[in-house]
Parts: sequence; structure tokens; C-alpha cells
Amino acid sequence: MAQNERYRDRVDLSEEGRAAAEEPAAAVRTGLETLRASGDLSVHAVEQVFAAAGLTGVQTLGDERAVAFGAAAPEGGCIFGEVSADTLTVEIGGVIMDGGCLPAVGH
Repeated sequence: MAQNERYRDRVDLSEEGRAAAEEPAAAVRTGLETLRASGDLSVHAVEQVFAAAGLTGVQTLGDERAVAFGAAAPEGGCIFGEVSADTLTVEIGGVIMDGGCLPAVGH
């Protein structure tokens, strides 16, 4: 594996970190599901869902068709995924080794 690929991997998250992220992840999941159902999908609307869940430093990429997201969670983890009119994924994991919670475009 090339060295630059290694830095795109996620760091393992401790059980404590995962447990600390469960509640805000559930709030994000509920908020995004409501957003999806309303048809009001946008980067700004996704960022508002994270703010309502008490999470800051949200990274987003997308438009009104689909938004990829990542945000720092309590205890050093990340809440990340994607939302579109058809799908919603919300995951909990460690940070990406080269920084942040949202993978670089094209990687």
C-alpha cells in the first residue's frame, strides 16, 4: 500500500468512543430521515441537522441530490455517511488518518 493511501484509512475507535457517539448519531439519523421525507435536501439543511444534534465542525460535500457528511463526535470519533432522496447511511468510526471525518474526493 502506498503511504498516501494509508493516511486515508480510519483510525480504530474505542468502545467508549463508539458508545459516546451513539446518542448524537441517533439524533442525526432521525433529523436526516425527516429531511429526506420532506424533500428539502441541501448541504445547508444537513449542516442544520448536525447543529441541532450539538455537533460542530461538519464537513459536507454535495448538492440537493445527495450530501456526503462527516462530523467530529464525542470522545474523538466521527459520525459520517450520505443522504439522498433514496438512501440514508449514518456510521460511527474513527477519524481519517490525514484529518477529518469526510474522505477526500475520489478516494
